[in-house]
Amino acid sequence: MIRRIAWVVTCVVLTGCVSVSKSVLTREYASQPVPRDNVYVFLKSAGDEIPASCRRVAILHASGPEAASEGTIVDRLREEAGKLGANAVWIQTMEEPGVGERIAGTLLGIGVDKDSDAIALHCALEDLRDV
Repeated sequence: MIRRIAWVVTCVVLTGCVSVSKSVLTREYASQPVPRDNVYVFLKSAGDEIPASCRRVAILHASGPEAASEGTIVDRLREEAGKLGANAVWIQTMEEPGVGERIAGTLLGIGVDKDSDAIALHCALEDLRDV
C-alpha cells in the first residue's frame, strides 16, 4: 500500500500523470507513427475549420491533475496522435477545474483534474507549412 502511494506521488510530481483516452476513427496511418515533436498543433478559434486535406484519425480526451501544465497536456496529446500516425492535433478545449469542483475536491479529499479535448488529424504537408 505504501509503495502504491509513493508511486502515485512520484507520478504526479514528475510527469503530471496525464492520461489520454481515444476513439480511433481510422487506422489507415497507424503503420506510419509520427514523432511527438513533428506533430503540429492547431488551436480552435471561433469559425475555424479543419483544412480540407486533413482526415480525422481519432478523437482524444486528456485528463491530468490540476498541477499538470498545459504544455504537459499538449505534449501527451501530440504523443498519442503521433502513435496513430496523425501529423497534427486540433485542440478543441483546455479546461481548468471550476471553483465548485475545487471546493468539492478539498472537502472530499480527492484530486481535481484539468481536461482537454482534441482531434488527431492527418494533413497534407502543404497545409501544415502554412501553420
